[in-house]
Amino acid sequence: MQFYIEVLDEKGYGLARPHEGAGTAGESLSELSKAQVPFHSVQTRGGGKRVRIPFTLPGEVVYAEPTLRREKGIRIYRATDVVTAHVSRVPARCPHFGRCGGCQLQHMSYAEEMRYKTALVRQATIQAGFSEKLVQDVLGMPEPWTYRNKMEFTFAPDGALGLHRLGDFRSVEPLTTCAIAQPEMVRAMQIVAEWAQDFSLPGYDKKTHTGVLRHVMVRKSARGELLLALFATHAPQSDTGQLRPEAQALLERLEAQGGVRTLIWYVYRGLADRVGFDERYVLKGDAFIEDELLGFTYRLQPETFFQTNALQAERLLREALRLADVRPFMRVIDLFSGVGTFTLPLARQAEMAYGIEIVPHSVEEARHNAERNGVTNALFFAGDVRRSFDAVLEVSGRTPDVIVLDPPRSGAGGKVMRRIGRTGVPRVVYVSCQPKTWAEDLKELKAFGYVLKHVQPVDMFPKTPHVELVSLLEKEA
Repeated sequence: MQFYIEVLDEKGYGLARPHEGAGTAGESLSELSKAQVPFHSVQTRGGGKRVRIPFTLPGEVVYAEPTLRREKGIRIYRATDVVTAHVSRVPARCPHFGRCGGCQLQHMSYAEEMRYKTALVRQATIQAGFSEKLVQDVLGMPEPWTYRNKMEFTFAPDGALGLHRLGDFRSVEPLTTCAIAQPEMVRAMQIVAEWAQDFSLPGYDKKTHTGVLRHVMVRKSARGELLLALFATHAPQSDTGQLRPEAQALLERLEAQGGVRTLIWYVYRGLADRVGFDERYVLKGDAFIEDELLGFTYRLQPETFFQTNALQAERLLREALRLADVRPFMRVIDLFSGVGTFTLPLARQAEMAYGIEIVPHSVEEARHNAERNGVTNALFFAGDVRRSFDAVLEVSGRTPDVIVLDPPRSGAGGKVMRRIGRTGVPRVVYVSCQPKTWAEDLKELKAFGYVLKHVQPVDMFPKTPHVELVSLLEKEA
């Protein structure tokens, strides 16, 4: 059956209707992305229900067949042939593209990808009740490949190592390479994959709850050091405390590659499919590596959240600092502060900086990072932002001059935003990795007299539909 692709949604899927000859193939992707069409509308302009077709572009005509998947009530189809291609369609670089869930936009030229992401943020800004003219063009990368400094790979039940297939977290696409991970990380992944096959080690089966190997996390620092964490269902040591042959072999193979500073073997026996652990064995190095960002050094463990694109993270951070415009007499509160990525640079410019983070481990790391970098005017508080905000205000002794927040993809939420609004803080710098929830949060501040002044999207995740942004809101007099 033929379909005409009308627009891309926020996941990069084409929203399509049965082809009736309407539309001009090859129309500008950025213009079509700005069309006033709800992302999840199930009705087409000409009647009939829409379907979602991954790996397509607006204006294309494709043959597609239905799959068993539905998302938000809309049937997912699989394109089998492109009848009329968009002018921005390009060959995918990765042989796993189309099956692997790691990338969704390798079939789109990077210039059009940046226009698409800018359009997503502009549409979200309109939904928040502000002018799209406030949104700058997205800051893209000079080279949008091999940028990730952290990857998490999963084992299939047969021991193959790869990433989850698109839309199916129970299936794994075995990988021979990865076009967005740094080459040293890909090589480490290949060594682990070969090792698992050589020792016939089965992956964990989520249905039968059997198997040995679960996940592998690889992180690379700006200094070139690798940290590798293996998650398994049994310990690397025998009852006598000696390394099992397979664990010793893995250590030797990774040491032969060079660059692996830390190797950690985690044991997790739970049934839930999560990256947790019951026991930890450090087989090589320390339990961490150190990374750098804007001249600050941060200690990173496997469970530490840190930006996965170092080049773009620096650009994002510089823009946030510029918008915050902190002076030496100011006091700043950093919400969802993590390991101090924003707090420490803010503290260097301020009289005092306060960070609030719900993850106790991250708070401990933030305090260590402050000491490591000689920052003495930053205090970190462990707790939920909603419940810790008043305590921080009390310690600060006055209304903050600037509030910076970088919440998870789910957003800060109405309660947090309303609490910010009630402080009357003059400036709010909101960093977001999800324009849709950012727009919802901005509506809450608008009711307190805050006006959006500037929005700068940053492409932290090329070849995926995800886009980061940093924005400035000011309290009207």
